[in-house]
Amino acid sequence: MNYSIIFKMLSMVLWVMALAFSACTGVSLLYGASPLESEAMPSWICVIALCVMLAFALYLPSRNAPKKLFKKEAMCVVGLGWIIASAVGSLPYALILGCGFPDAFFESTSGLTTTGSSVFSSFADFPHSLMFWRCLSHWIGGMGVLVFFVAILSFMGSGGRILYASESSANAGGGIETARIQSGIFKILALYLGVSALCLAAFKLCGMGWFDGVCHMFSAVATGGFSVYENGMAHYDSNAVYWATTFFMFVGGVSFMPMLAAIGGDFKKLASNTEFRTYSAILLVSTAAVAAFIAQDFRSASDWGEAITKAAFESVSLMTTTGFAGIDYGTWLPATHAIFFVLIIIGGCAGSTSGGLKVSRAVAAFKIACNEVEKSFRPRVVRNISVNGKSLDDSDIKSVLSHCAIFFGLSLCATVLLAILEPDMSLEGTLSAAIACLNNIGPGFAEVGPSKNFGFFGDSSKIISAFLMITGRLEFYAILVLFLPSLWKKFQ
Repeated sequence: MNYSIIFKMLSMVLWVMALAFSACTGVSLLYGASPLESEAMPSWICVIALCVMLAFALYLPSRNAPKKLFKKEAMCVVGLGWIIASAVGSLPYALILGCGFPDAFFESTSGLTTTGSSVFSSFADFPHSLMFWRCLSHWIGGMGVLVFFVAILSFMGSGGRILYASESSANAGGGIETARIQSGIFKILALYLGVSALCLAAFKLCGMGWFDGVCHMFSAVATGGFSVYENGMAHYDSNAVYWATTFFMFVGGVSFMPMLAAIGGDFKKLASNTEFRTYSAILLVSTAAVAAFIAQDFRSASDWGEAITKAAFESVSLMTTTGFAGIDYGTWLPATHAIFFVLIIIGGCAGSTSGGLKVSRAVAAFKIACNEVEKSFRPRVVRNISVNGKSLDDSDIKSVLSHCAIFFGLSLCATVLLAILEPDMSLEGTLSAAIACLNNIGPGFAEVGPSKNFGFFGDSSKIISAFLMITGRLEFYAILVLFLPSLWKKFQ
């Protein structure tokens, strides 16, 4: 293990965090007349100073680190980087609000992993700068802190491609295949910034102020879900806001690579993409089904227009694992809960900012299952299984099935563990809490539904839930390697 390159990369994590905190300090200065901001300013200076000192402490012994990065080191950097970023990101909550570490770590991790779950039911004690950090953490985590590094670090060479694939789940959907990794990442960042700018413009046209627009842009584009209001998008009571948010959540759930091709004029690549077509079809069908159910329910909608608006918003919000609050779907018919449960399991497209199993894996798993069923009564038939025009070989099939097995295994273990730690929770609440954290969704059902939060969790449950968020965001392996050193030989 080459520890010097690991230290060097982790120092860059801290530099990015210091830069983000500096932006929050600027917001604090902008709203400096507020008593809350006056009290928050010393805390921001402290966390920036701490980040800088820790960054230097890690960088100095690694100045002469070799330029070559192997997969073993990349996996280690990814896992440790997210844990360190989440821990450092918890400091503003702890210092400004005076809350305990479990609460602060949960909130910070939820932000950086774009989960959107919260332990806070009121934002009365939140200064603008802390609210800004809360939403900014989504935007940073949406692309992944380490992806930003790949875009600016020339010394990584081919190791950049390894690091990107490890963090962004590009292996599930093709990822960047060019040797010039920096060029590819810069294109993705340009697209990310462009979509962010368009989202902000749309929110401004819908009547949001600059602060609200920027914060909600961070959450929508990154498919995060944090809002500056306790009731989320319901605060605006505007169909225009709902539809604008729905559109940009949908975009956030699409793989960036086909989108880049479409922007470059190759619309066929996006239109013919199996994952994109399946993703769009699932959302259209689920929206229609949910709208049909809630249109019958006088508590939820008085007409089809309102029903479609609410159904589209919640379907896209949950499938893209954004989880914006705004509509209490917990009061809707049980049939809608079943639809939503399927959506949160599937998640968005691979290579997007969303979580979940990913549509490409769901499609592959479905085709594999159908093929096995056919083999049971037609053993001589050989079918070619393909996704996005790529035939799946034995290693691809093994990868899909192992990922699904790990996901459902971890979901079961997490459910059992939370049930032990939180014995008063219902089975629906416990199961949805585990899946909401592991799939980076945000809200669940029952006790952790859209109108509730995770504040009632005990300290142990909050820490475990935070690690579930990180594990799900990194698609298991980077975290498993950290805690199971015996597995390192498999990633040499």
